[in-house]
Formats: sequence, structure tokens, C-alpha cells
Amino acid sequence: MKRNTIITFFLLIGMAIFSYPFVANMVSTTGHVQKVKGYEEMMEKLDNKQKEAAEERARIHNEEIKKEEQIFVDPFENGTESAGSKSYYDALNLGEVIAVLKIPKLDLELPIYHGSNEKVLSKGVGHLENSALPIGGIGTHSVLTAHRGLPTAKLFRHLDKLENGDVFFVEVLGETHAYEVFKDKIVLPNETEWLTQDEDQELVTLLTCEPYMINTHRLLVTGKRIPYDETAKVLHKEASNGLKKLYIYTGIGLSLFLLLIMYLIYRYKKNSNKRKRGKK
Repeated sequence: MKRNTIITFFLLIGMAIFSYPFVANMVSTTGHVQKVKGYEEMMEKLDNKQKEAAEERARIHNEEIKKEEQIFVDPFENGTESAGSKSYYDALNLGEVIAVLKIPKLDLELPIYHGSNEKVLSKGVGHLENSALPIGGIGTHSVLTAHRGLPTAKLFRHLDKLENGDVFFVEVLGETHAYEVFKDKIVLPNETEWLTQDEDQELVTLLTCEPYMINTHRLLVTGKRIPYDETAKVLHKEASNGLKKLYIYTGIGLSLFLLLIMYLIYRYKKNSNKRKRGKK
């Protein structure tokens, strides 16, 4: 009986360790969804004048950085941090979240924050300070960055699965901008030639570490803006549907896990009772 108790104990410990990443990711995803929902609700409450004023401040900032030399500060290098200007933090300063990134293929809905320091990257997607703010506009190039994955959240872990033709979305100031992936590239952290603006296009680059867990290089996935037509709207809706599936599958998995624990406890108590009766 003692042997069975030890086996049951270690089995429970093993299952708890195995299930931790799934549970932690679920908790993190729930937090991200709440931030996204809060941002979307705030945008619904804001009047057009407030949105237009915020957009104008962002456009002015984007025009200012076009005149400057674009210096890339790698967000994943220890001890490096780019200090954004006052105009940068004033633009889109309507709350903690400045925009939302949705990637249907990866079942991702993530809040976007000002800056790209470790504090920001530990809770979601950061915006690279020296790139254009993600409000769109011909000749702009925004860079959104996140960790390849944390113990408690997957973030950009599967960014390498995006292929040419895949679509992602940026929600900002009550509008939804659609971007179609047209190129990906792996570069060294000190290679910065990619951070350029195309005067004829609206670009957004998703930036993370490569390869996963080694992080010697940087993976860049760039999308160009496309019309937010009916096809794009269907894909946009799929991003939320994917999260619903994640909740369902995780819920089923946790339910099975709890049922197994209850069964093991039942078996343990049953065996204990038999042992007591045997002693009598």
C-alpha cells in the first residue's frame, strides 16, 4: 500500500508539472484578452474628436521621425533600451494599451504597448520606439516586437509559421488595418538595413528572436497593408474564434485532469479503508 501511495504521489506531481505550461498560458491568454477587450471598449466610448486628435499627434510624430536617422536598438540585448521622446509617449496616450495585434493563423490576440523594454515585453507586444506608430499611412514602417515565448505565455513563439499571403491585423483608434505577409528574413542583431521606409507602401514588421531558446538572430516577418474587405473581415473574426477554441480545449483538458485526480484520490481512500479493515 505504501508503494501505491508513493506512485500516486509522484504521478500527481508529474501531471502537475506537465500541465503547468498549459494552465500558465491559459491564464496569460486570459489576461491578454481582458486587456484587448478593455481597449476595444474604450475605443467605443471615445468620441471622434478624441480619436482624431490622437491620430493627428501620432501622424505628426511619424513625420518627425522620417526626418531623423533611424537607429535600431535591439530590444532583446541585455542592458539596451531606447528612450522614446515626449511626443512619442504623448501620441496614442489614451490608456496603457495603444493598439491591438491579431494573428488568426496563430490564434493570437495581443495588446500593444509603448516601448520595447523588458517590462513591456514581459506582458505583451512592444512597439519599437524608432519606428512609425502603427496608425498606417503611406510611407510608414512600424515594428512590433515580442518575446519568442515565455514560461507563462507563447507570444511570438510560432511566428515562424507565418507564410507569404497570411494576414494579420492591427486595431488602432477604432479602426482595423489588415496586413498581408510578403516577406520574412533572419538577420543578426546588429543588422539594421531592414528598418527602412518604403514611400509607396504601409508596412508593419513583427520582430522576435531566432532560433527559439537560442536567440542568436532576429526573425522579421513583414506585412504590407491591404484593403479591409469582406475576405479580410472573415479572417479578422477567425482570430477571436481561435481563442474560443483554445478556451474549450484547455477547459476539456483541465476537466480530464481534475477527474483523474479525483479518481486517484478515490482509489487511495478505498485502499486505505481496505487496509484498516484488514488490520481489524
